[in-house]
Amino acid sequence: MLIQIHNAIRKCKLFSPGQHVVVAVSGGADSVALLCALRDLSRTLGIRLTVAHLNHRIRGRAADRDATFVRRLARRWKVPVIVGRIDVPRLARQEGFSLEMAARKARYDFLADTARRVKAHVIATAHTADDQAETVLLKLIRGAGPKGLAGIPFETTLRKTRIVRPLLEVPRDAIVAFLRARGESWCEDKTNHDESFQRNKVRHRILPLLESELNPQIRTALRRTADILREEDRWLDSLAVPLLASCLSGTQNLSIVSLKRQPLAARRRIVRLWLVAAGIPAECIDFDAANRIEHLVAGSKTSATVRVAGPWTVERCYDALEVRSRKPAAHQAFRQAIRIPGRTRVTTAGLLVTTSLAPGLVKDRRARLGAYPAHASLNWTTAEHRKVFLRSWRPGDRMKPFGMKGSKKIQDIFVDEKVPAEQRRGLPLFECGGEIIWLPGHRVARGWEVHDPSARALQITVDRVSGPAG
Repeated sequence: MLIQIHNAIRKCKLFSPGQHVVVAVSGGADSVALLCALRDLSRTLGIRLTVAHLNHRIRGRAADRDATFVRRLARRWKVPVIVGRIDVPRLARQEGFSLEMAARKARYDFLADTARRVKAHVIATAHTADDQAETVLLKLIRGAGPKGLAGIPFETTLRKTRIVRPLLEVPRDAIVAFLRARGESWCEDKTNHDESFQRNKVRHRILPLLESELNPQIRTALRRTADILREEDRWLDSLAVPLLASCLSGTQNLSIVSLKRQPLAARRRIVRLWLVAAGIPAECIDFDAANRIEHLVAGSKTSATVRVAGPWTVERCYDALEVRSRKPAAHQAFRQAIRIPGRTRVTTAGLLVTTSLAPGLVKDRRARLGAYPAHASLNWTTAEHRKVFLRSWRPGDRMKPFGMKGSKKIQDIFVDEKVPAEQRRGLPLFECGGEIIWLPGHRVARGWEVHDPSARALQITVDRVSGPAG
C-alpha cells in the first residue's frame, strides 16, 4: 500500500520537499492509515506533519474518546496535534444546513484555520477509493450532472490552501489489512452503520448488491466514470470561464440579458462557476438550486429571490442576479453637517465628503446611483451662509432635478435607475435649507446649477471611507 500511495503522490504532485502538511485524523481506520503512511514516507518526501482532529460534539462521550485516542496516537508517533471542538448541531440550526453539511463545513473551516495557524502549505484528508465509488453512485441517484459525477478530486483549494487526498486510489479493504499487519488500532464510529444516512445505505447494502447481481467490479467502474468525467468537466469549465466574464457586470453580478444569449447547458455552467466564485461550496449547488435560478432568469418578475442552500440566496434585481448571504442588516439613518471647505467622515454611512470652493463645472458622465466616487459642482451663491447636510433618504422625499419641470419623488428616481429596494436607505443625498440639492450619481437640483464656470462654486466629492478624515 505504501508504494501505491507514494506513486499517487508522485503522479499527482501532491507534496513538494520542505512542505508542512496538516493531516486530518478522525481516529477511524482511513485517517489512521493516512497518518501512518505519511509518517513512514515523510523522510523520503521531505515533509513534516501536524495532526488536526475536530470533535463535532454530535456523539457525546464517544467523540471525546476519539479525541483522546488521536492525542495519544500523535504523542506516540511524536507528531504535533491540534484538537478542536464545535457544536455542529447548533451550527446546523443557525445556518439552515443539514447535520451532514454542517459537519463538513465545520471540519473544513477547522482544517483551514489550523493550516493558517501552524503555517502549513497543504491539508491531507483520508478519502479512499471506496469513498469515491460511493460518492459517484450517490450523485447519480440524486441526478447530478458531469461535475457531480466527476466525484472527489485528488486536489482542491480552500482559502488558498491546497487539500490533497493521497488514499483516493486505495480501497478500504487494503487500508484495514495495512493497519492489521502493523498491529495498529483505530476507532469505530457507530454512526457509520446507521442506515438512516444515505451514504451508509449505499456502502452496506446498495454497492454489495450491485457487486453480487450486476458487476463484481462496480466500484472500479464507478471510479473510472469519475476519472473520465472529471477531465471532461475541467475542459468544459475552461470554455465557460470566458463566457462567465462576458456575463458579469462591474459589481460581479450576473447580467440576465447576457446570460439569456447562452445555450441552456452553458447557462447552467456559468451560473455554477459564478456561485462558487461568490463563496458558495460546490457541493451545495445541486440541480434543484440551479433549476430555481434558471426559472428566476426566465421569469417576468424584476424582483424575486430563490434559496440556494444554507444562508445563501440569489436575488434578481431588474436585469441582474446577485448572491446574498442572509438578509442584510437594515441601513441606519444618518444626517450630518458637512465642512465647507474641508473633509467630513460620515461614519454611519461609511462615506467621506470632500468639499472645496473653486471655479469649475464638474460633469460626472460615468455617474450612477450607488457608484463612488461621485462628483458635483453647485452654485455657491445659493448655498452661502447656510449649512449643508448629508443625510439618508426618507420615504416621501422629493427634489427638483435640473433640466426637468416640477419635482420628482426620490423613490421614483430609484425605480427609474433600478436601485434595489434594500439599498435605497443607504444612499446619500445632500440637503440645504430643507431642500434636496444633489442626489449623488444622479443630478443637482434646479436652482443649484453652476451658470458661470469661472465663478467660485461648491465642489463636492463623495467616496467610500478609505482613511481618516482631516
